[in-house]
Amino acid sequence: MGKKKIIVAVTGASGAIYAKLLLDNLQKLSGQIERVGVVMSDNAREVWRFELENTAYEQYPFDFYQKMDFNAPFASGSAKFDTMIIIPCSMGTLGRNAQGRSNDLISRAADVVLKERR
Repeated sequence: MGKKKIIVAVTGASGAIYAKLLLDNLQKLSGQIERVGVVMSDNAREVWRFELENTAYEQYPFDFYQKMDFNAPFASGSAKFDTMIIIPCSMGTLGRNAQGRSNDLISRAADVVLKERR
């Protein structure tokens, strides 16, 4: 089995520690992972700073994308990312994903992953 390509979306729900722990563990698994693409909402950055009192998300060796960057590779199924993790997932993000409303990169990537059944 080859190395995995993973999308991590961080939304503004409370629970930034979960995103941090995930990113920490993905970093430890770097030998098994080809690529990690991360997109954080503006609220996610604020919640992280408030709850964790730092901006350590800036230090991870992953590819970070802005929430409106529809040119990110995982905005298309042709990039063949293996999975997507939304952590923590706000109710707004959950609702948009359930309705198929792609108004930012997080919801667009979720649409792609669901369509591709990944």
